[in-house]
Amino acid sequence: MIILKILFLIAFIGGLVLAVFAMLHGVEYARRRRNRSRVPSPFFNLPAVAAFAVGFGAVGYPLASRTRLPAWAIILIAIGGGALAITGMITLLARWALRGLAGPFSSEDQEIQGTLAVVTREITPAGEGEISYEHLGRRELALARSLGVTAIPSGSEVVIDRIENGVAFVEEWAVVEQRL
Repeated sequence: MIILKILFLIAFIGGLVLAVFAMLHGVEYARRRRNRSRVPSPFFNLPAVAAFAVGFGAVGYPLASRTRLPAWAIILIAIGGGALAITGMITLLARWALRGLAGPFSSEDQEIQGTLAVVTREITPAGEGEISYEHLGRRELALARSLGVTAIPSGSEVVIDRIENGVAFVEEWAVVEQRL
């Protein structure tokens, strides 16, 4: 039984350490750079693993130290406690913490704001042109409208203000640079 007590203590303390790490660095910290364009999963992430470890340890340690249940029953009940904890964490992440990431205003739009782009097709004052910019290591093309009242010729550098319905609203870099 001493081995079980040590196992549950290690699980509990390890879960707390993982939870603090996730709190300090966020849910997306451990995600690989190439997958950052996808929405994080509420199922497979650091806070969920931490919740399981804390639940497993918190239920298992008192059972191992205060009851005379057989080891297999204690482990089974502790796994059930961990499962309840991970279910609560998944529900919390899916309904509260990650709810806005799948919506129409994703963090990708915020990452693009302020990005430098080059006009590839002239942007007329009343019409649309086209811009080229780099995002997540790839060259992207997008329709563009000017925030100003003058035409922006092809080859000019612009700054993306926002993207609405697939159209980038841009401003000439020279204008932005003067404000800085």
